[in-house]
Amino acid sequence: MQIDPTATGAFVLKVKPGMADEYRRRHDALWPEMREALLAQGIVYYEIYFHEDSGLLFAHTIRSAAYDFSLPEAPAITRWREHMNDIMELEGERPYRRVLDRIFLLDAQPIDG
Repeated sequence: MQIDPTATGAFVLKVKPGMADEYRRRHDALWPEMREALLAQGIVYYEIYFHEDSGLLFAHTIRSAAYDFSLPEAPAITRWREHMNDIMELEGERPYRRVLDRIFLLDAQPIDG
């Protein structure tokens, strides 16, 4: 599979202590409209990992094309964020979120030369 490196992203979030099971439960019951909103944004792959000692969640996404961050947030995504606020570490009204810079990429495509 060919992946456009500009269409991938990674970030960390932080779940409140003792709330990892609830975080997992809510994602296991992801709303259909939330799934559709993510797909509409071009997300074709989305995974989240949890680091228990720190409470950090690592999220990785692959999109069908680079995302235009000037687009407004879909209403389902806004509602989902509000639904999750009680179990997430917040900064103001938004979840603690840090976008990660890629420092390494191994691409399995053949190297010309």
